[in-house]
Amino acid sequence: MKVLKFWAVLVLVSLLAIGCGKKSGLEGKVVDDKGQPIANVKVVVRQVQPIKGYEQFEATTGSDGTFRFGKLYPSSEYALLVQFYDGGWIVQSGPEGETRILPAFLTIRFMGSSEGTIADSRTGLEWVVGPDRETNYAHAEQWVANCKLMGGGWRMPTRQELRTIYQQGIGERNMDSVFKTTGWWVWAEPKDSSSAWNLGFSNGYENWYLRSSSGNGRGFGVRSRPQ
Repeated sequence: MKVLKFWAVLVLVSLLAIGCGKKSGLEGKVVDDKGQPIANVKVVVRQVQPIKGYEQFEATTGSDGTFRFGKLYPSSEYALLVQFYDGGWIVQSGPEGETRILPAFLTIRFMGSSEGTIADSRTGLEWVVGPDRETNYAHAEQWVANCKLMGGGWRMPTRQELRTIYQQGIGERNMDSVFKTTGWWVWAEPKDSSSAWNLGFSNGYENWYLRSSSGNGRGFGVRSRPQ
């Protein structure tokens, strides 16, 4: 019996050793909404069905937006995540000894930052989300004016600018999930001395409320992206 146990353990160790020697690669490219490469961002792959030694790896995109992994488990599914981006992809590593090149670029339109700003590569605008609480127009306007993130220069958005981030069917509030808010509408420009416009993200409709109203409204700041 002891001999059988010895051989069973030996076979198991041999199989683990063989498994640890398996390697394959994965290569891809991260670009913005205009097809321009996004450099110097961290890319993480996490194995969907973890195998010890192959669970997670990190890489950084080069100046051309390209990233490479070379020690993945062959033909295995990985969740691929990009730094400061809420979305992700399920990808498969290459066969043993081979590198799989992703057939399509990983396109990111809204890119967050560690400071809390959100860059929109399609419009060239940059956003910042105000406090996630009921906010009247005066409080929203004051918060935006006092916001000093990344050098300041923030202002209240127009209805047209807010409409550029409205995406029907995307996320819980018809906007990219990088916009962290539980509000359903966002203040825009003044209508007159006592009221102001807003955009409702439940349906994409423009409305106006008295400036003293708060309801489920929020304040966002916007500016043109620094060159």
